[in-house]
Amino acid sequence: MKLSAVRARLAEPSDLAAVLPLVRSARADSPLGPQFVAPEVAGLETHLRAWFEMPESRLVIAEVDSELIGLALLQCVSPGLLCDVPYLQVEALYVHGDHRRQGAGRALMQQGAIEAARHGAERIVTVPLTGARSEQRFFSGLGFSPAGSRRVAETASVLRRLELAPSATRERRTRGLDELIARRRRSRGLPETPARGVDLTALVERSQAESRSMHVNRAVQTRRSDPSSSTAIS
Repeated sequence: MKLSAVRARLAEPSDLAAVLPLVRSARADSPLGPQFVAPEVAGLETHLRAWFEMPESRLVIAEVDSELIGLALLQCVSPGLLCDVPYLQVEALYVHGDHRRQGAGRALMQQGAIEAARHGAERIVTVPLTGARSEQRFFSGLGFSPAGSRRVAETASVLRRLELAPSATRERRTRGLDELIARRRRSRGLPETPARGVDLTALVERSQAESRSMHVNRAVQTRRSDPSSSTAIS
């Protein structure tokens, strides 16, 4: 049986209702997991429409016989403080599992490259949605090469780690960071911090207070070590 040709085009406002099921499937495939992506979220259609209406957003859809089978979420990024050239960012490229290996991904990227050229973007940057090896091979085959990577950490964890004094570095290597954090919290009379439900406001206030205290201590030590600041007594 001959396969129908895949066509990719820019989405129109009337397409958004049909795009929603694809967005839900793409969310389920996200490698970020429940840390960032809930199985279901209220107001997803509202979020999609708000994103679609942003001037820099581009939504490309792939279809076969008027059936939507894939999408690409694109962002036209202008030069800024940390980048001197405009580029097109592929936030997501997703093809439904029943329609893969039929050219939908290439069709989406071709339309994406056209949008990049229209934007005057010299580069296309993509963050693979699933991180699967097949997806990496797909982008590699189109000439994409690695350029940095992303890392994820919980805000509360970063704040707690930054509370440790520099002198604790050697001890942390031998005893382990978790033990140090627990010991410091016990010495301050604080309860054990749960993995979830952390009061970030309290962590921020304590972190700022300790930072101010550290700067004051350093200033005092600097004045004490400065001979010109001492007064001679006869």
